[in-house]
Amino acid sequence: MLVVLAAPYLPRRPQETVLYELVKTHWSDFVEHARGAYEAPLPKYVRDEVRGYLACGDFSRGFVHTTCTTCSRDLLVAFSCKQRGLCPSCAGRRMAAGAAHLVDRILPSAPVRQYVLSFPYELSGLAAIRPDVLTALSRIFWQALRLRYRRWAKGAGYSSSEAGAVTGVQRFGSSLNVHVHFHLLALDGVYVKEQGGLRFVPAPPPVPGELLAMLVRIHKRAMKWLSRRGYLRDPDASNAAPELGVAEALTAAGAQQGRLVTMSEEGGEQEVQERGARPAEEAVTHERFNLHAGVVLAADDDMGRERLCRYLLRPPFALSRIRVLRDGNVSYRVKKVGRRQAKHRVMTPVEFLARLCALVPPPRYPLLRFAGVLAPRHEWRARVVPQPPELPSAPPRCSADCGATEHRPLPKREPPVATGDGACAFAVPEALPTQTLTESGHAERAGPNILSVAHWQRLLGGELYASSSRVDWATLLKRTWGTDVRVCVRCGGRLVVRAVVTDPHSVGKLLTALRRSRDPPLAAA
Repeated sequence: MLVVLAAPYLPRRPQETVLYELVKTHWSDFVEHARGAYEAPLPKYVRDEVRGYLACGDFSRGFVHTTCTTCSRDLLVAFSCKQRGLCPSCAGRRMAAGAAHLVDRILPSAPVRQYVLSFPYELSGLAAIRPDVLTALSRIFWQALRLRYRRWAKGAGYSSSEAGAVTGVQRFGSSLNVHVHFHLLALDGVYVKEQGGLRFVPAPPPVPGELLAMLVRIHKRAMKWLSRRGYLRDPDASNAAPELGVAEALTAAGAQQGRLVTMSEEGGEQEVQERGARPAEEAVTHERFNLHAGVVLAADDDMGRERLCRYLLRPPFALSRIRVLRDGNVSYRVKKVGRRQAKHRVMTPVEFLARLCALVPPPRYPLLRFAGVLAPRHEWRARVVPQPPELPSAPPRCSADCGATEHRPLPKREPPVATGDGACAFAVPEALPTQTLTESGHAERAGPNILSVAHWQRLLGGELYASSSRVDWATLLKRTWGTDVRVCVRCGGRLVVRAVVTDPHSVGKLLTALRRSRDPPLAAA
């Protein structure tokens, strides 16, 4: 029998990356710079983030020892820092796990439209350091969008309706700068309450006039809230108060445009002036507020929804875009401008670390928010969010004694109707699940809030199901990359956990026996 093994798992080596070398080498220089430039020391959450990153993936700090039950092959797995700002590996893991949870347990089988709202850089910097400002802007954005859907539903004759959305907060721009903006995934329609249950009604796509009216309302309410809270110098201004603390100074430095150059593969460079992004055709602009709503996914596009959720939760930077130039400066590739040229942001190592620290989210600064029917305490949430399939053994039957040989369920409450081909179309009560039958007779979807059989099969019958956003490491690797780390790549046997090694003496002894490095990374200040 031929045994096909998954791709081998290779433990990552963060100590060999350019980012790790920059942080380890220049962190003390940045700390000295911060002591002289800022009145207060660096925030504790920033220092903890750097300490965690320098210890992430380091075998000398401890690891999980696994072994194959067949051939006794050893595999060591180092601990991760589980930070959410600086470590590319942990940020990528958080992205994949969060997207899997959103698709499996939060977003129902309904059309999804992405709305992207961005602000002027001054207001964006204020939202980056003030959680109350961020919360207010997020709430104003959602209320304006909810008003649009409910007005449409009322005009269509639905009196009791509710929308739903998931808002992702991105603190960064494409060029390693601080730029807070929202990516909101809205259910492109409303849920209406009918006798016996809920029904989703898709809404028509928004026209530019609707988007502009929504954006004007968002701008007006945001400026009014900021002025009432004293965050504006006058009703027409959008600048933050001049008193700057350490976090404010880091954010201001991270929001600056800096120096952008166009580099060729031969190493030549030409300085360019940074410009704002060109608005897309589906975008509207008002008073430097920008709203985009051009991305929409169908109800049954589970894979597309998961990819979009990953983009919603993506890390603030890409490790592959960082490199050190020959003069010692650091460049970050922003985008390609030709086959052999790309635009880069060029910085000193200290400025590079300042930008990284500015991208670290403060404590109690949630990056994911739920609203409407997807809110945790909404009374309709339990009947909207998807559930694992429980396929019935037989389809519902018509209650009428019609004598038909075949019965077809109707989506609405209607009396049984003879179809003329020996079949009967009947209504299924909304309290019972409806189902669609494939050619093989299997139910493709057992109900409006039940995961489809195709999606469930992609999850290997529930093996890769993300019941929460804390997906274990082995399951997440198998779902994302198709690599089952619990299978031995040498013989196909099963790997079992032999020990969780944390004692420094035991760590050094076992690493010596397995010929691994024992040198710990330089501790952060």
